[in-house]
Amino acid sequence: EAKQEISAEVKELFDKSKTRVRSIYYKYRGPETGSNFYEFYVKGDKIRYKPYLEIKSLDKQDSYDTIFIDKTAKTAQSYCTAAYCAYKGKKEDLSYANAYLPTVFDWIDGLTKASKVGEEVIDSRSTWKIDTNKGVLWVDVFYGIPLKVESGGKTYRFEQIAVNSVQDSDVVP
Repeated sequence: EAKQEISAEVKELFDKSKTRVRSIYYKYRGPETGSNFYEFYVKGDKIRYKPYLEIKSLDKQDSYDTIFIDKTAKTAQSYCTAAYCAYKGKKEDLSYANAYLPTVFDWIDGLTKASKVGEEVIDSRSTWKIDTNKGVLWVDVFYGIPLKVESGGKTYRFEQIAVNSVQDSDVVP
């Protein structure tokens, strides 16, 4: 039986994420967020995300609105950065494993098999539907990044994407 791998056309599509995307902003909804969206800023190995806040007031000493992640150092920290934070700045070091949420790039890194099974339009963007060892990915044909993933019975969505707009100051506390 032939070993399944990544077809040349699919590899070419995923390679676009390496050449066309230096940084990315998007709104993410997945199993961890319920029906809410988290805002993500990704540049290199630095990530900042803003969890949806149930309580909108940031008036307590330990209130935070932002998580900063460093993939290389494997660190995660909570900060209060909003103008309405009563106590601005760093709040605490977090467990990297607990705070880390997979980015659009994590879904395509380390794939061992991937084959195109169709084409669909998501959020008025053309995508290829690709069956992989990590699940089914709907990958934007221009940028080579997933807009939707179905894996293990769960759905992950990446919306309102802005490519190459994230600055270092957006992802560093």
